[in-house]
Amino acid sequence: MEKQAFIIALQVKYRDTDSMGHVSSPVYYEYIQHAYVKYMHTLLAIPYSEKLPQIMVKTSCEYIAPAILGDNLEVSCRVINFGSKSFEMHYEIHKNQHGDKTLIAQGASTHVCFDYLINKSVPVPDDMKQRVMNFQDSL
Repeated sequence: MEKQAFIIALQVKYRDTDSMGHVSSPVYYEYIQHAYVKYMHTLLAIPYSEKLPQIMVKTSCEYIAPAILGDNLEVSCRVINFGSKSFEMHYEIHKNQHGDKTLIAQGASTHVCFDYLINKSVPVPDDMKQRVMNFQDSL
């Protein structure tokens, strides 16, 4: 990702691995969701005790190389597109071993802005768009 991205660091835990010793495929989705949640709570200055005003409606992940127990990972995410009521995000997961970063997975997600009081999707707030642009510099 050449644009500014939000980055979290993770270390692979034993419970993340499968019988082959690799990170199990569903766990990559947990890594992606964790990065998304941290990014949005931070970006929108919403306490973790409150719901995000968004619903994740679609995710995908492409596995490139395995990760194993103890690997240090970096998950980067950024918004890549705004629709009228939705936005798309891109993720990259890198293995970071002694400063040498290797791309091991990449993913995408689509989110719909949602008002829980009226139980309906709503337009992406201009304030959110501005905060994304201020942090990322661009889409």
